[in-house]
Amino acid sequence: MKTFFKNITFFGSVFFVLAQCSYFILDRASSLEYDKRLEMLMEGEINKELLVFGSSRGSGNILAAQLEKETGFSSYNLSYQAANLLYQEFILKTVIAYNNPPKKIVMAIDNPAEFNGNTGMRFRNDRLFPLSKYNYINSELINQDKRTVLSKLLYIDRVSTNMFKTTKVNPPSLNPFESCGSRPIILKPKGELVYSKVLPDYSIHVETASYIQAFKNMQSICKKNNIQIIFVFPPNFMVFNSNFYNRFKQLMFPENKVFVYDTLNPAYKNDRYFYDVSHLTKDGAKIFTTEISQFIKSL
Repeated sequence: MKTFFKNITFFGSVFFVLAQCSYFILDRASSLEYDKRLEMLMEGEINKELLVFGSSRGSGNILAAQLEKETGFSSYNLSYQAANLLYQEFILKTVIAYNNPPKKIVMAIDNPAEFNGNTGMRFRNDRLFPLSKYNYINSELINQDKRTVLSKLLYIDRVSTNMFKTTKVNPPSLNPFESCGSRPIILKPKGELVYSKVLPDYSIHVETASYIQAFKNMQSICKKNNIQIIFVFPPNFMVFNSNFYNRFKQLMFPENKVFVYDTLNPAYKNDRYFYDVSHLTKDGAKIFTTEISQFIKSL
């Protein structure tokens, strides 16, 4: 019997030490994160009247600080590079769960890749892993099949090899964070670009059903919480894809608004305002953001 209690005490001590070490690793992983926005959301620290959603085109092409100055609505950018609609839906749910609902959401649309699941857009689990100490995040990782149910009980099951970092990772110099959450591209354009005048086709066969559902879910969440969505189409360095635009309007709830950049503005045919075919430089983003502000004020 003494041996039994000794073993129980020993394994209990080992378990306690492992639990403490695991939490230390998890806590350190979150402290080394350069992108604090998701953690700020869970702490209820992003209570803004206007939020920007999207992927890299929302992140870099829309300047939240400028929107705030020009419209009078307190603004913040919650766009994530390469984030698909499933991840954007998750961020919206997090906003609603922990913060006051915004009055408006400006959502940048990737024309024509918004509903296409084969473009490199993804659910940004890499933004969730460093925040695994939070039960809310761990539960979502379980939903994404990135954690087992055992992780609800054992912190050690939340630890990943990529958490063993010693220094803080800084955002890339190409598009560092601004205080408003936006990440405009500040370096020189990649090189000479050629403006394309060819109108691309669009087929619904490239669409992913889960993306369509997430898009509808986001609109339903906003409708339930009295949030006005303004869908915005940033410029590409090519003729506007009206074929995708027509398909998009079929999926848009009638109470929401849509804004398309000024296709007659000569700036959008000037390659100095583009980093590549799909992304504006910061100077280009200033022009586009002003157009959005004017549209918002017209409402």
